[in-house]
Amino acid sequence: MAKNQSYYFSHDINASNDSKIAAMISELGMISYAWWWILIEKLAAADDYKLPLKKYTFVALDNELKMNDEQILTSVQQVFNKNQHVLEQNSMCSFCSFLLIYLLIHDYELLDCDDEYFWSPSLIRRFEFKKVKEETIREKRRLAGLKSAESRKAKKQNLTHVQQNLTHVQQNQLIKEKKRKENNIERYTRACKDENPLSMFEDEEVKNKPIYELYMKSIGVVSPTIKGRLDDLVESYGKERVIVAINTTADNGGNSIKYVETVTAGNLKQEVQKDFGASKCNSNARGVSRKNSRKDEDVDWEKEYQRVHGKK
Repeated sequence: MAKNQSYYFSHDINASNDSKIAAMISELGMISYAWWWILIEKLAAADDYKLPLKKYTFVALDNELKMNDEQILTSVQQVFNKNQHVLEQNSMCSFCSFLLIYLLIHDYELLDCDDEYFWSPSLIRRFEFKKVKEETIREKRRLAGLKSAESRKAKKQNLTHVQQNLTHVQQNQLIKEKKRKENNIERYTRACKDENPLSMFEDEEVKNKPIYELYMKSIGVVSPTIKGRLDDLVESYGKERVIVAINTTADNGGNSIKYVETVTAGNLKQEVQKDFGASKCNSNARGVSRKNSRKDEDVDWEKEYQRVHGKK
């Protein structure tokens, strides 16, 4: 038999209004209401919510319920005497608790019994309902936990899949970058041994080959790094400006890609400033023209002729 692990049970707030409880209080006094709830507490703490119909049970209950008082015994026996045959047949009738239990079973129908145990049907129903409710809650929590675990597992799998794809892309990029660097080194090494330095670009489409050739003739060797910087200059400023910058660098004795970059940027700045100045001059010229035109429109030429020739 499993031991009850609960530390409370439901108690109706209007329990004293129950007709059976009211009859018990009316015949046995208000003290019987305290006996009733102490007895219910003992049943709630017992295995299967039942107490054995044994002598030791009633000895313990007499002590727990403080029913050794002669006046209490007399008041219980007065009600119990209606069942005189029980007094004659049962040797435990000297225990006040036995008399109380008998009355609760047979007169007030608050308890039930068999040949071995007595119990409260209402208490058992309440605990069974509580057990079903707790099992329902546990099942809901279990299902919620399983659902949550599946969701976390799915998220983890998705994240792992994304990470794998990302890693795959990154690996491909690293492989391509490594291959590009190896090709550049191979081309550069081949160009150093070859009489024609531009041979490093012959095995691929080279859209800026004239720029590389001019740089090598005017300034120096085109390494893979310098090639990339020249490409960036062409993309940002255009071929014409880069050609001008290379020639200017060579004329000024420059010998580095940094010099070419500085000249290219400086030339563009000068172009912008020049265009801005021209626009300003044109604007001023247009203003003067408009002003003179307005003056011409305001002059009365007939009066001016008369004034010059002395006519009124």
